[in-house]
Amino acid sequence: MSIILTKAEELAAAISDCEELGVLREAAERVDNDETASEALQKFSEKQEMVQRAASSGLQLPPEQMEELQEMQGKIRDIPSIQNFATAQTSFNQLMDSVNEIISAAVMGRESGAAPDEHSHGSDCGCGH
Repeated sequence: MSIILTKAEELAAAISDCEELGVLREAAERVDNDETASEALQKFSEKQEMVQRAASSGLQLPPEQMEELQEMQGKIRDIPSIQNFATAQTSFNQLMDSVNEIISAAVMGRESGAAPDEHSHGSDCGCGH
């Protein structure tokens, strides 16, 4: 196995064991165990699916339907277990963004955190630089 794949497995194991993922998993479990959240998410999902089917069929939805969907979304955001899940998901996503930035920086030959060079996309990209 190449060193790259070995390091990828090590990274995957580290991510799997990281605090951010643990918090995210716990938050997801709390949402699953929260009847209010589960019911609200189910109703929202059904309504959203109905709206998407109508839109893909070319039907114009009444504004009341869209307002109802937005109202449902707002109520969902107010549920504490869902707020906690959203916070945990944001934290995990930020970690993954940082990991991706570090990898991208290394591949592009720059230090992580440094702004990408607008001409670092290779001589054969076709842009003329």
